Amino acid sequence: MGVQPRDEKQIGSGGRELLEGAVQILAPAFDDDPVYNWLLYDLPESKQKVMLAKLLSGFLTQGSLNGGVFIQADDFASCGLFMPPNTSMDNLWTLPSAGIFTAIWEIGIGCFKRAMVEYNGSVEPLMKKAFTKAEQKEHWYVFIMATDIDRRRNGHASKLLVHLQGRAREGKHPIWLEATTDASRELYLKLGFEVVGDINLGKGVVGDDGLPKDDGEGITIWSMLWRP
Repeated sequence: MGVQPRDEKQIGSGGRELLEGAVQILAPAFDDDPVYNWLLYDLPESKQKVMLAKLLSGFLTQGSLNGGVFIQADDFASCGLFMPPNTSMDNLWTLPSAGIFTAIWEIGIGCFKRAMVEYNGSVEPLMKKAFTKAEQKEHWYVFIMATDIDRRRNGHASKLLVHLQGRAREGKHPIWLEATTDASRELYLKLGFEVVGDINLGKGVVGDDGLPKDDGEGITIWSMLWRP
């Protein structure tokens, strides 16, 4: 049966081994993800993998410092950071502790702008349209999750999300996420999520894979919602 999904201690409160374990799973899983390709597209290819790991480490720590809950299933076959109701990543005071400023210095301001301004700025209008005023704060957010590339297609991600749906159902809270690939979108649809809207990013500079491309079509992400 494997290890049931469980909450772990917050990464930002001493869980260095947990953080390193998560990055070891997430970095390879996102190595060819369109969103992260787009975020890092202006870096030399030789630096992208190293910077991806640093970026993920910063994001995970930032989320944890602001109330995010780390959950893993089946001995890290699938894992992720989830923001419970009434928590938010938008806390500038925790950015230094999360190492975000250091990452920005190494990765460049362009990546930060794409993540914080272009990405978030495109998602927020869809969220406001889909949620009631109360739900805009009182929802679960799948900030980041992935499955070990060597253990995909074995139901680990589904187990993780079903666990989260159970927690959300207890408090009658909706769940919000963004699918970044066709495969992830189809998984979420099977689990009862619905597409609220799609967003195009990087048009003119990257292709649909997030890699540099003159007059590229850009990447597509799908904002999705589940209600108990």
